[in-house]
Amino acid sequence: MKMPPYTKTAIALGVLFVFLLVMKNAAGTQNTAPGPQQVQEASSPVLPEEPGDEALVEDKRVYEGHNGNQVEHLYITIFDQDSVPENDITFYELNESYKQYSNLDSGPKLDILFQTGTVEGPEKNGFIDAGSSSPNATIELRGRSSRLEAQKSYKIRLTDNGGLWYGQNVINLNKHADDRTRVRNKLAFDYFQKIPDLISLRTNFVQLHVKDLTNPQAGASFEDYGLYTHIEQLNERALAARGLNPDGHLYKAENFEFYRYPDKLKTADDPAYDKKIFESVLKINGSDDHEELFSMLDDVNDMSKPFDAVFDKYFHEDNYLTWLAVNLLFGNYDTMSTNYYLYSPLNSEKWYFIPWDFDKALGRDAERRDILPAWQQGIQRYWGTVLHKRYLRDPQNAAKLTAKMEELSAIINEETTREMIDRYYPVVKSYALRSPDIKYLNIEAAQFATFYNQLEAVTTRYKKKYEESLQYPMPIFLHYERKNNRDVFSWEPSHDLQGDALTYHFQLSKDPSFTSVITNVENATGFAHNIPALPSGRYYWRVLIKDGNGHTQIPFDYYMDNDGIYYWGVQEIIAPKGAGK
Repeated sequence: MKMPPYTKTAIALGVLFVFLLVMKNAAGTQNTAPGPQQVQEASSPVLPEEPGDEALVEDKRVYEGHNGNQVEHLYITIFDQDSVPENDITFYELNESYKQYSNLDSGPKLDILFQTGTVEGPEKNGFIDAGSSSPNATIELRGRSSRLEAQKSYKIRLTDNGGLWYGQNVINLNKHADDRTRVRNKLAFDYFQKIPDLISLRTNFVQLHVKDLTNPQAGASFEDYGLYTHIEQLNERALAARGLNPDGHLYKAENFEFYRYPDKLKTADDPAYDKKIFESVLKINGSDDHEELFSMLDDVNDMSKPFDAVFDKYFHEDNYLTWLAVNLLFGNYDTMSTNYYLYSPLNSEKWYFIPWDFDKALGRDAERRDILPAWQQGIQRYWGTVLHKRYLRDPQNAAKLTAKMEELSAIINEETTREMIDRYYPVVKSYALRSPDIKYLNIEAAQFATFYNQLEAVTTRYKKKYEESLQYPMPIFLHYERKNNRDVFSWEPSHDLQGDALTYHFQLSKDPSFTSVITNVENATGFAHNIPALPSGRYYWRVLIKDGNGHTQIPFDYYMDNDGIYYWGVQEIIAPKGAGK
C-alpha cells in the first residue's frame, strides 16, 4: 500500500530530528575532558613487534680495518716503589702471587706505563707519548690454569689518562703456553666473525716488551717476552661497539649449571649477600639488579611449567643452538658450567649465550696426559646442566641441534680452517721457534708444524664424535649415604635419545681400577642398591649404563688419586669407623 505524501514527509522530518539529537549528544561527549586512561592510550600507541627483532645481531663494521694478523708491539714499564709508592711488591712477586691468592680478582696489581710502538721501540703516535714517567695503566695476572705456567698471562687496565687502544681500555694478553699451536683462541674468535647469531671479539697478535724497574739486575732496557694473543674484553665498550645495548645484565659463568643456588645467589640488598660467594657461581659484569636473573632461573627449575614456553620466553633458539654447536664442533670440553657469558639487554627478557675462552678446544684434548671420557666430546657433555638437560630431552630439539651442526659445517670446515691457519703461520712459527718462547715449548721444535697442521681436520673429528654420541645413553650422578646401619647407593635415571630400554650395572670395589670387586649387580632396572654397613675404610663404586645395542655410558663422577690419575665414572666413599664388621 502506498503512503500519502504528507506521511512520508512527517517520517522524514522525524528521522532528521532524531539524527540531529544524536549528533548533539555526540558532540557534547567529545567536548568532555578526557580521563587519565584516555590520555595514556592516546600517548602510548602499541606498535606491532617486528619479526626477528630479538635475534642477537652484531654490527660487523667493528671488524672493518682491523688487521689482527699483524704483530702489535706493546711496551710496559713496571715502576718501582721509589717512583710509585703504591707499588709495594716487585714484578717477580706479582708473578708468584698466585700462591697466596686463589681468587685472581683479589690479587695484587702494579702501576705501569703502557706504550705502543714498533719493533724498534715505543714511539709517539698520538696515543701515548714515549718517555712519560707517570703511570697510565695497571697490570695483574689473568687466567686460572695459565697462572701456574712459567710464562704468565696478563690483564692490563688503562686508566682514564691512558687513552684507548683500538677503542678498548682492557688488554688481555694470553700466553697460551699449553697450546702447542698458539692460535686456538684466535682461530675460534676469527671464525665467530663469520657466524650469525653469535658475537665475536677482536683479536691481535702482540709482542710484549717489559722494562722491570723493580728488579735492580734487569737494567733500563726492555726485555722481549715473546708472542701473546690479545682477546678483546667483553664489557660495555665491546657491546656498544657492536651496536648492542651496553646496559642490562652480563654474567660470566664460573661454576654455573642453571640451578637457582639460593644459598649463593642473593639480591644485593639481602643482609646475607656476599659478592664473592655470588661470583663463585656467576661473575657480575653488568647490572647489580639480579631479579631478572632469578626470575629466569626460577622458571627454568620449575618442573610444573611447560619447558617449551619457558625456553621461548627467555632464550633465542638460534643463538642457543649456535652456541652449543660451535662448542661441539670446536671440541670445547670445558663449557658445561663455565667459560661463557650470559647477556640480557635492558628492557628485554631474553638471555643470550656469548662464547669465551677456547684454550681447551680445537684438539687440546689430544694433548692431555689423561684421556677424557667419551661423554666430554659429545652431546652428553651438557646433560649435567638443567637448562640443556630439559631442552635436549626432547628428540625434536636434539634433531634441531644436529641440523644446526650441519648448517654451520658450511662455514666451519677443513678448507676454511686451512685458509685461516695459513695466514697465522708465518707469525706464529717465527715467534714459537725462537727465544724466549722456544725455551718453554713443550714439544720438539721439529714437531711444531706437525701439531699445527692437525688443526685443519680437527672440526671434522669432533663432528664425527658428536654423531656417534647420539647413540649412547646419558651420564648420571651418583649418591651414597648411610641410613639405618645400611649403605645406600643410588643414582639418577639415565636417558636415551632413541628411547632404548636401559639397564644398570652396579659395582663396588676396594680399588678404583675395580680389580677387587666385592659387589657386582648386572642388568638392574632400578636406581638404588643397598647393603649392610661396610667395615670402615675406602671403597670405590660405579654404575655402568647400557642400552640394548651394547652402547655403554659411565657417570659424571670421577676420582683422582694422589698421583693425579683420573678414574672417570668412579666415586670414592669412606665408610665411617664403628660401622659394619
